[in-house]
Parts: sequence; structure tokens; C-alpha cells
Amino acid sequence: MQFERGEVTTAVLVVPVAMLLIFVVVQAALVFHAQALVDAAAQDGAQAGLGESGTEAAAQSAARSVIGTSAGNLLSDVDISVQANSSRLSVTVRAAVKSLIPGYRPTVSSTAAGPREVFVPEYRR
Repeated sequence: MQFERGEVTTAVLVVPVAMLLIFVVVQAALVFHAQALVDAAAQDGAQAGLGESGTEAAAQSAARSVIGTSAGNLLSDVDISVQANSSRLSVTVRAAVKSLIPGYRPTVSSTAAGPREVFVPEYRR
């Protein structure tokens, strides 16, 4: 019994630090997963809009579909913006990630862009 002094103090210090580290690791995993979902949504949206018959609405719908079917309640405040002209299309997806750490609200974003397919008749080439 004489050598057990300070054991409670050590446990009181180590347990909260260990719990904080666990929360940080889990939060990092959630952010990485959310980034992968947002990347996939932007890429699928761009792919849907880049075809010859692709539209901005199709691009936004495809991106929203990926978020809707894959994210569950991990993402909130999802913003999908599509910018297009006759030769280029860009899809940007931004979202806030669910947080386990009070006061910390991570966000993720991704942009996918490319040239639109355009039919050019033989005589114009």
C-alpha cells in the first residue's frame, strides 16, 4: 500500500487524454470519408454533365444522388454548384461534416471540371 501513491492522479490525467486522442482519430476518419464522398459526388456530377446531351440539371442531380445515397447523416449544409458554358462544365460540392468534438465544425469541398463534348460536323473540322 505504501507504493501506490499517485495512481489515481495518473489515471485522472491519462484517461481524458486517451479519450481525446480517440475522438481526434475518429473525427479524422469521418473527415477523410466525407472528403471521399464529396469527391465522388463532384466527379459523378461532372461526368453526367460533360456528355453531348448532358445538362447542368443532370450534373446537379447526379451529384445530389451520390450524396443522398452514400452520406447518411454525415454531411450537412450540402451546396452543389454547377457552372457551365458551351465548352466547359465545372461541378463544386461543399459540405459540413458531423463533428464529435465540441466547437469544431470541419468542412470539405471538391471541384471536378472538364471540356464538354460537342458534335463538330466533318466539314467544320
